[in-house]
Amino acid sequence: MGPTRFEDAGIEVSGPIVRNRVFLFGAIDPQWQRTDYIAPDGFPLRALGPVTQDRRILPYAAKGTWQIAPAHHLDASFFGDPAHGPNGPQRYTALLRTDTAGFSELQKYGGHNQTVKYDGTLNRNWLVEVSFARAQNSIVEVPSIDAWSVTDTTMTPQVRSGGIGFYEVGNDGVNLQYRANSTHMLSGHTVRYGVEYEDIDYTNTINRTGPTITLPNGQQTVTGAQIQVMPDPDFGQIYRITRANTSNVSDTRQHYTSLFVQDNWTLGRLTVNPGIRYERQLLEGTLAKLTLGNNWAPRLGATYDPLGHGTMKVYGSWGLFFSKLPNDLAARSLSSDAGVGRADYFDAALTQPVPDGVLALDTTSHFLQQGLSADAIDPAVKSSYVNEAIAGFEFEPAAGLNVGVRYIHRDIPRVVEDVQPFPIVAGDLGIPGADSVDYTLTNPSTTTPTTGDLGAGFEKAIHRYNAIEFTADKRFANRWSVQSSYRYSRLRGTFEGFFRDDNGQSDPGITSLFDFPTNDPSYTAIGVPQFGYRGDVRYLGALGLGPLPLDRPHQAKLFGSYTFAFPLNLGAGVTLSSGKPLTALAAHPVYATSGEIPEGPRGSGFETIDGFKDRAPFLTTTAVHADYVIKTPGALRFSLLADMFNLFNQQRALDYDPDTETTFGVLNPDFGQASRLNLAQLQTPRQLRIGLRVEF
Repeated sequence: MGPTRFEDAGIEVSGPIVRNRVFLFGAIDPQWQRTDYIAPDGFPLRALGPVTQDRRILPYAAKGTWQIAPAHHLDASFFGDPAHGPNGPQRYTALLRTDTAGFSELQKYGGHNQTVKYDGTLNRNWLVEVSFARAQNSIVEVPSIDAWSVTDTTMTPQVRSGGIGFYEVGNDGVNLQYRANSTHMLSGHTVRYGVEYEDIDYTNTINRTGPTITLPNGQQTVTGAQIQVMPDPDFGQIYRITRANTSNVSDTRQHYTSLFVQDNWTLGRLTVNPGIRYERQLLEGTLAKLTLGNNWAPRLGATYDPLGHGTMKVYGSWGLFFSKLPNDLAARSLSSDAGVGRADYFDAALTQPVPDGVLALDTTSHFLQQGLSADAIDPAVKSSYVNEAIAGFEFEPAAGLNVGVRYIHRDIPRVVEDVQPFPIVAGDLGIPGADSVDYTLTNPSTTTPTTGDLGAGFEKAIHRYNAIEFTADKRFANRWSVQSSYRYSRLRGTFEGFFRDDNGQSDPGITSLFDFPTNDPSYTAIGVPQFGYRGDVRYLGALGLGPLPLDRPHQAKLFGSYTFAFPLNLGAGVTLSSGKPLTALAAHPVYATSGEIPEGPRGSGFETIDGFKDRAPFLTTTAVHADYVIKTPGALRFSLLADMFNLFNQQRALDYDPDTETTFGVLNPDFGQASRLNLAQLQTPRQLRIGLRVEF
């Protein structure tokens, strides 16, 4: 990867229109982002040299404030970031192919947002807030050619040809938010209560490049396919479809309602903040609905001033926080995902299916579908939630200087995930019913049922975070200010959260972690010797309990600013962080996707290009800022802005490729390199941003 260039032509304008009554602000910040990519050595497109990925973004913002009366005012805000990517290497993997067929165009992506908010004081003890917001986001990708995406694993390096494979024909989401809050002040109590309702529409239409295909069962796909050419000792090579769809349109909706009541009660030096929140979520797909209600979330906080003059406080809080599932779950699990996970053919034209029962690629099972219907829904399923407790102490030893320490604990007692009852090896063993992967949305635990008579079982998800943090802040005075912190933390468990940082999967509530039983001895007892599996699925469960991918034990931050007597302001910031824990990951035997099955306990490490490591290197990043005000006659004022990121141009590795296989049964030649899919995993090079602000 070559350098990234940013061109920024931002302009901000603000000022009063009617004195003390109407104020307007506007900004537009056209941006051109050009990143040069170079194909790795040995790849055909290396001959092209640097190839530019072009992105054109038009961020804008506008705000108007109307002071209707002394106690009533109205705000309206509009902002967005519409963007376009001309045909080119819009995907990082585009240059790993035999030609430029991996290029594509991002015709439309980004979002537009509008908000209107009213604040009014109805009397000396009553404040009302009412708001409406609309957010719209979309993306449309257009491939440069329409052909199957083919990866030839019989060659080293692997040869990738054809179209880009999976792409989004249309992805559009609209979120409408309605909110009303009221605050009453009553003899030592400040009682706040309110209601919020969200109406979310999300339509997703996907495709895969290439013509449609007749599957081994005679069914016709509605998309093209992603194909792998795999070596076989008996037939020379087999053409395996790893992804294709018989349904590709999902039209979903979500209704989310929340109510809350909160009190702020002062008793001398003690302030208590009790509260409770109710939430209800309804997700609608094209085939099914999921209701997650009866979600009561109590909260309690307290602050005590030991000295009585506001220079010291001891505080603590506890609360439950329910997790809101996005419409992605409705698009995939409550609609027909209708995917093909495996379909083997003898020929490149995909007209001669390999019959089940024939031994090829170390298996006799050659056709596997998944998500043919909506997920079944466990009638007892309940929302995921986080349990959080915080306790701390702050003290002001000198005017403007605040130091403190706090302890933070978070855990996730319950998660929502999709599961299916067969262990991974069941499909290759030909156990009846295991030729189709059908899921149930539930709260996985040791009581979740399994089938297959192979001694496998599910386990309860574990997520435990504990941290202690020290802070020291100096408020701006005498022309300078400083904010600093150091945090020591540990994140342990078997469940990271809605997003999987280890392999990049972003499917909240339906990750692959619990698709199959994790406490499964048959994976290594049968799957490894008989079918060539790697790793051990039990490392996804309690056997692999260890540091989760986002575990960063040491984190420190230091930010400061200084304002000169003349109109120049300087700022600098330094951040330090432990690197991520490393775990070697094999491909999934059913899905064939890389980065799924641990080869050892979490954080056990592996051999990298820089030697054996159980963590990526410790990271340090320095940034500086400067702004200079140019005064002109009258109310017009210009400000020149400059920011430099990664001042010392450090290039430490952010990650090492943990995938031992690129797909099931195919070794990854880049295992342990500071790259993933041949994209360098290094700190972003030094960047400079220059801007102009106009005020009147």
